[in-house]
Order: sequence, then C-alpha cells, then structure tokens
Amino acid sequence: MKIVRLFLLLIYVGYLVDAGLLMIILPWSPIWAVVVSVVPPWAMTFFDAPAVRGMISAFGALHLALVLLELFAPGIRARQAS
Repeated sequence: MKIVRLFLLLIYVGYLVDAGLLMIILPWSPIWAVVVSVVPPWAMTFFDAPAVRGMISAFGALHLALVLLELFAPGIRARQAS
C-alpha cells in the first residue's frame, strides 16, 4: 500500500512541478505570442496584458509552493505528533 501511495505522490508532485514551471516561464517567452494568436482578438488583448501574465506566473508559483508543502508537511506533522 505504501508503494502505491508513493507512486501517486510522485505523479502528483511531478504534475505540480511541470505545471508550475510551465506557467512561470511560458507567459514571458516568445512562444506566448503563438499561444495568444489562436484565441479570438478580444481575448488576445486580455491575455497579452502584463497583469494577466503575472497572474498566470503567480499561479505557477503557487503550484511550486504546493510541492514544498507536500514534501515537507509530513515531517512537520510527524514532529507535532511526537
């Protein structure tokens, strides 16, 4: 049972790291122009705004913070129980 739990945790942490890094890097890279070009023109101005890019990056940073919480929270809970 512990191996299954570890496997699921690794998949979850892998997703959080991948999604977090993607959301932090992608809005500020040149590829963002290609991504934004496939949305309607009214949405293009919205997604190209620096504030929206910053919100997407902040959401990516939140994903990376969740990784730290998942990795270090079990140790914190174990110390509190002792």
